[in-house]
Amino acid sequence: MAAGAAAVVLALGQLDQRMPVVVAAQDLPAGHVITAADLRVVDLAGAEALPVISDVTLAVGATTTLPVTEGAFLSESVLGSDGEQLSASEAAVGTVLSPARVPSSLRAGGQVSVVLTGGDAGASAVPARVQDLTPLGDDPGAEVRVELVVEASQAARVARAAAEDGVSLVQVPHQDGGTS
Repeated sequence: MAAGAAAVVLALGQLDQRMPVVVAAQDLPAGHVITAADLRVVDLAGAEALPVISDVTLAVGATTTLPVTEGAFLSESVLGSDGEQLSASEAAVGTVLSPARVPSSLRAGGQVSVVLTGGDAGASAVPARVQDLTPLGDDPGAEVRVELVVEASQAARVARAAAEDGVSLVQVPHQDGGTS
């Protein structure tokens, strides 16, 4: 009888063990770069076996790869580090740039104006989000491979300018809502 009582006490103690779980504080669209304001932490019993994130710092700065509804648990399956999920109106364009054409403070997820030069149109700018940023060598003067997410309607212009070495990036303040 004592062993049975001890088992019940142990089982009830485990049911009351709660762990922190990160949930969305509001609806988050696919491609959204997560900030601390987008998240809240709730304590949940029995979440040990669920594929959820329990540390807010693991989610801040990540990009949603799927839409997440308010109150939904965040898991690694809906987060990407570099915004790899594109919406239907976006396209990814790659380019290789000299360090002089990329701000040194720029990181993946950053918002930029892609300045297009050359051709008959003169200079123009296209808003974009940096999906990936990879130095192509250890030398500070090495070129940088940059993958940009732009509006799909602007992709051909950006790709053409990139092929003609007519792209420079200007970092701008982050605005929610993708590439605009």
